[in-house]
Amino acid sequence: MIKPLPAVVMALTALLCAGSLTAHAHGAGWQVTDNRHTINYRFGYTDGTPMAFAEVIVIGPNGKTWQKARTDRTGHFAFGVDRETIGEDISGALSNGWQIKVADGMGHIVNLTHHAPEFDPKGATATKASPTKPHTSLRGTPALFDLPVWAGALFGMSLLVNLFGGVFLWSRRVKPT
Repeated sequence: MIKPLPAVVMALTALLCAGSLTAHAHGAGWQVTDNRHTINYRFGYTDGTPMAFAEVIVIGPNGKTWQKARTDRTGHFAFGVDRETIGEDISGALSNGWQIKVADGMGHIVNLTHHAPEFDPKGATATKASPTKPHTSLRGTPALFDLPVWAGALFGMSLLVNLFGGVFLWSRRVKPT
């Protein structure tokens, strides 16, 4: 009969020698790409790949679902608020904003709030708008493992030391006689 400790050590050694595949951990974020009549958002992961065909839900200032859509293959989604909708509850549209939730179905979720532009009392021109400059980088939730190389190496060494330290302590435990 094989003792448990050598079997565990052999299994771990086999796993370490089997080779490794690259793992791509990433977070998700958003970027405003235009702001004329509509707001064009680009949703993507922190490694630069787009959140293609992700589900988008827009909730109005009154808390009701206003739109359900999907991003395109490049992760873009256009959102516009018409004046009639803003005119119904201008204070709510400006204070609460429009909640935009994007989910790719694999656990990555981006939540953001779009604040509609303010219009003068006659409704002719915008007096204040949401972000007017495009953002060149993604903003959002980074991944836990989006670390610099030195931090990733330190994290890996820590895992190995703790793993073998635990096996060492487990092997030195006092066996009852």
